[in-house]
Amino acid sequence: MPFSRRSSYTLTLAIIAAAPTALMGAETDTNIRDALWTCTMENGQSWQCDHPEREDVLPPAVDPAAPTVAAESTEVDVAPVVTQVNRAKPQVNGAWLCEASATGGWACAGNEPNSPVATSKPSTAAVANTVATSDTITASPKISAPVVNPPKTTAALTESLATTVTVTSKVSTPVVRQPNKTAKQQRLEALKEQADLSDTRYASQDWYPITGASRACFGVYIEPDDEIAANDNENLTVDADSSKTELGGLTQLEGNVELRQQGHFLRSNSAEVDQVSNQITMTGDIRYREPGLLLRGAQAQTNALTGETVISDADYIVHEQSLRGEAKRIIRLQDNRIRMEKSSYTTCSPSDESWQISSDSLVLDPNKGFGTARHATLEVAGTPVFYFPYLEFPIDDLRHSGFLFPSFGYSNDDGLEIATPYYFNLAPDYDDTLTPKIYTERGLLLENEFRHMNSYGQQALSTGLMFDDNEADRDRWLVGIDHTGYKGAWSSQIDFNAVSDDDYFDDLGSSLEVDRSNHLNRLAEATYSQQNWEATLRAHSYQTINDSDSPYQKMPQLQVKGSYSYDLGQEVVLSYLTDATQFDRDIEDLTGIDRVTGTRFHVQPSISVPMISSWGYLTPKLSYWLSQYELEDQIAGEDDSISRATGVFSIDSGLLFERQAGDYTQTLEPRLFALYSEKEDQQGIPDFDTAEADFSYEGLFRENRFTGLDKVSDNQQITAGIGSGFYREDGSEMAHVGLAQAYYFADRTVQLNGDTSVDTEEQSNFAAEVYWNPYSKLRFSMDTELDRNDLSPLESNFKVRYTPAINKVINLSYRYREDVRDQVEMSFIWPLSPEWTAMVRWQEDMENSQTPEALLGLEYANCCWKVRVAARQWIEDDSDGQEDTALFLQFILKGLGAIGNGSNALQDIVGFQEREENDDY
Repeated sequence: MPFSRRSSYTLTLAIIAAAPTALMGAETDTNIRDALWTCTMENGQSWQCDHPEREDVLPPAVDPAAPTVAAESTEVDVAPVVTQVNRAKPQVNGAWLCEASATGGWACAGNEPNSPVATSKPSTAAVANTVATSDTITASPKISAPVVNPPKTTAALTESLATTVTVTSKVSTPVVRQPNKTAKQQRLEALKEQADLSDTRYASQDWYPITGASRACFGVYIEPDDEIAANDNENLTVDADSSKTELGGLTQLEGNVELRQQGHFLRSNSAEVDQVSNQITMTGDIRYREPGLLLRGAQAQTNALTGETVISDADYIVHEQSLRGEAKRIIRLQDNRIRMEKSSYTTCSPSDESWQISSDSLVLDPNKGFGTARHATLEVAGTPVFYFPYLEFPIDDLRHSGFLFPSFGYSNDDGLEIATPYYFNLAPDYDDTLTPKIYTERGLLLENEFRHMNSYGQQALSTGLMFDDNEADRDRWLVGIDHTGYKGAWSSQIDFNAVSDDDYFDDLGSSLEVDRSNHLNRLAEATYSQQNWEATLRAHSYQTINDSDSPYQKMPQLQVKGSYSYDLGQEVVLSYLTDATQFDRDIEDLTGIDRVTGTRFHVQPSISVPMISSWGYLTPKLSYWLSQYELEDQIAGEDDSISRATGVFSIDSGLLFERQAGDYTQTLEPRLFALYSEKEDQQGIPDFDTAEADFSYEGLFRENRFTGLDKVSDNQQITAGIGSGFYREDGSEMAHVGLAQAYYFADRTVQLNGDTSVDTEEQSNFAAEVYWNPYSKLRFSMDTELDRNDLSPLESNFKVRYTPAINKVINLSYRYREDVRDQVEMSFIWPLSPEWTAMVRWQEDMENSQTPEALLGLEYANCCWKVRVAARQWIEDDSDGQEDTALFLQFILKGLGAIGNGSNALQDIVGFQEREENDDY
């Protein structure tokens, strides 16, 4: 029986509306007439039907989860057209009593016996999301007899579309959803806020351009939220302009057919439901949607029992990953996988056909986060470039086994370099990456990284192995172990690195995350921490891979330190440090005190009384340094057993003044520091872990001018300093300046070994520091040592960093020390246009007239691909100034992977790594 959309008329009505009495005639069997149902609609709500005389033919109760024919939320007056009223039938209070008339219409009787025509205004709650487009319902005389089997079809529809995608027939303004977001999603949301929703050229594909875009990617995918969120309950809602049902056979829906259920949406121009086979066939402008996915096509079929849906002549959009493509057929399986036949895949915007992967068969698996293509061809600008019999690629950040994209490079010494990494996703808590790397001038290098994570911590094992390097004529190897762990009061760390020879990194480099300094770390430590104290057991050694002397090894070291605060009318802080260390080193080719090894036991208790207020502070502190050394290979004339006991007393004080200076708050911070250290003969004590601290503003307020525990300075001094800061209304610092100088009352005789001079100056040079942040993206900093007589700079460190955006970074630094160093370094990442970006790093050693590093990179990027080229010249070994040059090339297909190793050459540019991690720039 055909019917027009009306408030809360359920699809069940199309089935339970029995054959009209007039079609059967008076001579029709009484049992058949008695089988007719009585249907009522209370106040415009859903039809309720029963059979008063025949309990055995009562239809099942109308399922509240049955699909409803629904449209917009609008209240309407329902005026049933009464063509015949059977007043002999009992009436239900507050309800309409209706049955099919002989003319094909509905005969309805209201509560008022003398009211042949009545109107009822449906309640808003009852007709939410529905609207009547006609006030008349007509019955079709073609229906011969009622066939009662609606529950099976209704339940099947509800079950099948619980996992079916959503689509809409009406153009709606996209609304950005706000779920719990990852960092990547937050970046996408920021782009969506810039989208021009009035530009609807690609709105059918959910693509909108970015207003005033100054980046390579000019648009973003936005889901129309109303198509998904309109129906959040478990009930299936069906909406159509009209419907025709053959009871027990086919139900035909025409005009703007929409099916919704729990975030799933399916739309077409027309649909046909087979109640026997549970197949739903939809034709014309198919839109099939679920969160993050849009499928479109000309025809669709879905099985009401299995939920499998097939769309023909289709295209698809995966929003968060910015994927799109086309297919001869798209099959959405019950487990959420999407299988495509004769399909394409790309991350390019709808207006860009730069690259795509075409394949005979493509499966996108959101459960595992990757796609699988068979007989796939990579096409660039419509030209086939690579053929892959089998190809796997990521569609999100989840892990899976497979080849990663290869990298390529070339240098004078190594020749052509080709690396093809393979990733093994072994288990959720461990994985492995094997990278065979071929150097045409050297041979095959195998690099491997194994990673493991558990509830205590994480660890990684990195290895590299090359048999018989053709250039070096020897085997080359690398081992790296990295571990960090924490549980309860315990924590641990391991950082172990070893290589076969000093030239390993110069010759082969490494794609592994390992230490590459001149002194390779070999550290293992465990720490036990409590509220007021902690203990650390450490073993620390090095492998030195240049010509400098190897540092002392701590094999082992036990350190315990703690601090306790007591309120004795004034806060009193008691603290202590104990340290027991065995020092060792390779003494071959060493002479004098540099050959000395041995054990040091150190105890350092202290007491301080910090007195702090809003306008200033005063902190007196007394500490005592007690050390005992047991030495080997001691120099002639010195004892093997040395004891040292030295007291240190200091008073640190300062004031804080504030005033308004225009829009800023200015502070004036005078500071006075007094220090007295007992003079103690420390001749014969090796410098195990000790060096002289750099001269700086803060260094003049230190209790000891040496780092480490082997030397205690014999200072009797007062340091006077003054600082001033400028603060914005939000509390951020706009600028700060500081100047300090120390005044000495005695000579300083304690020096590092090998320095026999005595410092007799009564005043130190001036230490100055300046910080200036004109705004949050620009920062200047400088610290300098000024001659106390003419204020000429003796040592200066100057830095500028300008970061207006994640893809715009400028760094400049300058280091100067009279007769020691004169170095400048500059690097920047800067867009030349929305597509082109320049990357530069340049180091110049003016003291030695050489260029340690010169790198120029150029990148072209758009929404779906990038290409990078970098030229590099660098000094491999500082001792002989040997130079090498290389050219790097890298192709990146966004959403697919990278070919080449251009990124490795650019890693040392400040800001490059942050730019790569944020990706969408």
